[in-house]
Amino acid sequence: MGSANWKLASAAASIAKEAFGDRVDLIVLDLMEYDLPRFEAVAPNEYPVDVMRLKSLLEHANGIFVSSDEYTGAYSTIFRNAVRWLRAIDADQRTPFDGARVALCGTSGRGAGGLRGQPALQQFFLELGAEIVVSQQLEQGTLDSPFTKDGTLVPKLRKQLLEGCLTTLCERQARP
Repeated sequence: MGSANWKLASAAASIAKEAFGDRVDLIVLDLMEYDLPRFEAVAPNEYPVDVMRLKSLLEHANGIFVSSDEYTGAYSTIFRNAVRWLRAIDADQRTPFDGARVALCGTSGRGAGGLRGQPALQQFFLELGAEIVVSQQLEQGTLDSPFTKDGTLVPKLRKQLLEGCLTTLCERQARP
């Protein structure tokens, strides 16, 4: 099932593969699938195996598409915790987001979706040294949901996503 923004990230991966084929090599990450305990709850220098796996995947990414739910005007604590782990394992306190090209995109199953959290997430990525190549909130207008009954992105939003975030990120995907 998942949130509207998890469904959006999955749809974006599918659309990007379809539209750009061999120009993109996709890895879809769900931080909920990584065993990253609360940062403060672990002894110093004890690093979860999953933080190294996450770091490796992110370091090899030429572009990063992020669709995140909004939590009271900010981003999730799961994401913030993952970043704390990524910083802790680097001697210079850097993360794999340093120099990364990032596209932020959001949608809503109801309410504001990722809209209010995007400015905070954008600022956070900038603090981490990432380059935000595009920030887009899909305009669903009077649609009740961004997804059809079978779970696919409605054609209007699919077009917005392809012509906005995905094309921009694909065109600017190489790290500096």
